[in-house]
Amino acid sequence: MVVTWEALAEMTDQNTRRPEPVSVRPGGDLTSVSRSGLADQLAERLLDEIVAGVYPPDSRLPPEPVLAERAGVSRLTLREAIKDLRQRGVLRVQQGRGTFVNQPDTWAPFDSTVLNARALLESGYELAHELTELRRIVERGIAELAAVRRSDADLARMEAAVATMKEAWAAQDLDTFSSADVDFHDALLRAAGNTFALTLFHSVDGALRTVRRRTVEENAELAERAIELHTKIMSAVRRRARRAAGALMDEHLQETEDFTAQLAAASAARTGTEARGAGGR
Repeated sequence: MVVTWEALAEMTDQNTRRPEPVSVRPGGDLTSVSRSGLADQLAERLLDEIVAGVYPPDSRLPPEPVLAERAGVSRLTLREAIKDLRQRGVLRVQQGRGTFVNQPDTWAPFDSTVLNARALLESGYELAHELTELRRIVERGIAELAAVRRSDADLARMEAAVATMKEAWAAQDLDTFSSADVDFHDALLRAAGNTFALTLFHSVDGALRTVRRRTVEENAELAERAIELHTKIMSAVRRRARRAAGALMDEHLQETEDFTAQLAAASAARTGTEARGAGGR
């Protein structure tokens, strides 16, 4: 969810008599925020601006009085927002130097808001590869449990997701295709009936949708294979063929993992080449 300063301003406390400051735009889209704006929403807005490049990784935020004045909040509220982002690994405070933005790979891995932001910010494929590794470790077991526990309603959700994938792929609607792909796996999770696994994957759901959209663009063959293997997994789940469902899921995610590993390696190589080139100039 993108939070704008304008949306925060709409939450002005009716009991607040302090006049709101005039909007200013010295470097980012900073507008007034009423004092009643919650610190967590201010933190989310700062995170939005980090993703937008207003404050890139390793950059320093403006001084506290400046940020507080631009946002129209007390310094206490600002400090609470900064503390929130520090605890989530997004910011670090260096005594005597100021507050800096951390590299995305140090951000809290299972904070859904932060992870979604990281997925939007990263240009490489390291996150996509790590998420696929996690999925392969867990989802084979999920598919096996789904084959044992699934209901007719679970099967209907899987069928709807596969049908949407086919239609979207035929229309080359990659956004809908990617979302339906994740929906299929979500249907399996629900069929498995393990609340811990469901909670774990819901914390990475937004990031999965983002990275899936990116990888679909890179490999049409893999996307078509996903439709094929999803169909086979669904058939195994329908037959309650536990071992077959697990093996097919492992095959599916192994192919995806191999591909994301290639993308991540290529991205890292490009980054290294660019860094060496910059160092030689």
